[in-house]
Amino acid sequence: MTRISDSLERVLGRHRLVFWYDPKGEWSRAFEDFEGAGATKLKVEGTEFSTKVAIHRDSNPEARYLLYFPSERPKDMDNWLLDLLLQGHEYKADRASLILQEVGLPYEFREVIEAHKGFFGARQIEALIPMLTPVEEARTLRLKMMAVLTGTEADVDSLLLAFLSRGPVEALLDPVEDVLGAANLVDAFWREAGARFGYASETPTLRDFATALFRWANPLDSGVAFDPHARVFLQTWKDSQKYSPAFREWSKALETDLHVADQLDALEDVGKIEQADAFAAFEKFIIHRLCRGFEKGTSTAALSATIEARRSSFWYGDHEDAYQALAQAIRLRELLDATELHVDSVDAGIGRYLSSWHEIDAAYRRFCYYQRRYGQVAVMKCVTDWVEKTYVNTFLLPLADQWSDCVRVMGAWGTEKLPMQRRFFGHFVRPFLARGQKVFVVVSDSLRYEAAAELVSRIQAENRWTAELDAVLASLPSYTQLGMASLLPGEKRELQPTDGTVLVDGKNAAGTEARRQILAAALAGKATAIQAEVFLEMNTKTEARALLRDHDVVYIFHNTIDKVGDSPATEAKTADAVQTALAELMQILRKIANANGNNMVLTADHGFLFQQSEVAQADDLPLPAAGEWLMKNRRFALGRSIAKNAAVKTLAAKDLGLPGDW
Repeated sequence: MTRISDSLERVLGRHRLVFWYDPKGEWSRAFEDFEGAGATKLKVEGTEFSTKVAIHRDSNPEARYLLYFPSERPKDMDNWLLDLLLQGHEYKADRASLILQEVGLPYEFREVIEAHKGFFGARQIEALIPMLTPVEEARTLRLKMMAVLTGTEADVDSLLLAFLSRGPVEALLDPVEDVLGAANLVDAFWREAGARFGYASETPTLRDFATALFRWANPLDSGVAFDPHARVFLQTWKDSQKYSPAFREWSKALETDLHVADQLDALEDVGKIEQADAFAAFEKFIIHRLCRGFEKGTSTAALSATIEARRSSFWYGDHEDAYQALAQAIRLRELLDATELHVDSVDAGIGRYLSSWHEIDAAYRRFCYYQRRYGQVAVMKCVTDWVEKTYVNTFLLPLADQWSDCVRVMGAWGTEKLPMQRRFFGHFVRPFLARGQKVFVVVSDSLRYEAAAELVSRIQAENRWTAELDAVLASLPSYTQLGMASLLPGEKRELQPTDGTVLVDGKNAAGTEARRQILAAALAGKATAIQAEVFLEMNTKTEARALLRDHDVVYIFHNTIDKVGDSPATEAKTADAVQTALAELMQILRKIANANGNNMVLTADHGFLFQQSEVAQADDLPLPAAGEWLMKNRRFALGRSIAKNAAVKTLAAKDLGLPGDW
């Protein structure tokens, strides 16, 4: 009775005149008990004329009437109240009719309601009503019922994505049957899928549909025909953050079921799958073919075009490091093919390195970085072997030989091309002070020139800074203590040959605190030094701004590359360390800018040489004879009375601008 009462309330809320024919009289009690909607109840038993007169004479145009007839509806030609009935609404109390009235649909939808009675629970009806429109059709009504049951939009693509998101689980009950079966909507769903995709099956299931879809998307399988909309659907599926994990699961499962690897084994023309990404196996196959093509000398244009074409692939992110490594190998090959290694003089060699040769080092370093990140050594072995052998034998060793020939005949260490590193403060920092400007100096241990060039590109890409790149000639011996001391203000630097420590104007320059004291003394307390880790932990608006407010020069010491590259246990990760350092330096620069720092100078204490392959023991040179060795390092040694040796360059302290008799 409650449902009848609620239904009558809704109907009378929409219609002024409601006719209720009840030939069996089974709803008489319900009519008598109904008291809602502020309607006048009239029981019509042979009183049609007086009822009509009463309604017509009612002066209230908003008055509502519930007319109950304990009889069948008469034929229209015999119905005295036909004109009023056509203005109003005929109420029916069977379940289908109650549902129609509850959701506000006309009588022609009765068959749809009868066919899908299992759908119409209270919650489902409540969810369906807001979705209905005045121009509803049986098809759209069924779609909206499916949407309510799946919690999606009322279109077949959204419904399919919802079902497919369950993944390719081998269940006894098909997901479509599981969700739509009780409402008898399964056949209607597959009719929609057939109309949209051209999918046809005598026994349609979700797995059968997915199998057909992936077969259609496989250019090596011509056994399935789908409509072009399937391409749009697949792209939507792959692009969806919510549903793409399910695409990955289905693809992986069906790749095995459909024996895609066997199809690829027989493939000769890789062009057939160059635009395809239904399966991860396609990506791996293309990378394998690219590596083979590189090894056989395939042109840069052809290789690059394939790599570019794969950027839109669903699986590109999984293999991006492989593509990046290949791109760097191609770049390295291009650069080496265009390079003639002639070092006529120290100045000429420096000039050529600054203008172009540093890009060779950069391409090699980036290749090492991406190849290590990709991790699939066997896949890229032929490219890795070529890169390593070619970089070392065609560039690194020949350049080192020619450079050494020029260095061998040098007297004092210096060049007209570049300022000496020990002039750094006066050359790069002092001009800011002369203009009354504050400056941050970031010293990144072992940041070599080509890495700095990449950093400049990143800085310029920010569109908030301008950046220029210069070089200085490193102090010799090239190691941290002397390099760091060379960057500080001071007139005299003295290297202690027994332990490698360096004095600046008589003060030890080892460690951040010692360097802070040297800076403070040189600038009357208006300069300081800090480690990068400490600076990054500062509150930008208070502590970092106070640092700038209280000082004209702030040195920030950053050590990521040398910490990794100068240790035999971790030196293989040098390329990784450079990438980490570049990201950290950008973080430091942003923090400086946010602390209102406008002027920044980045530099390094020294650079590095690097090859990913191990250096052969045979390449290690023994030290020549000496009257006395004071200090030994992997890269240099300090002593007295060193015997001349054609393989070793010997320089006196004075040749390096340093005091001492070593």
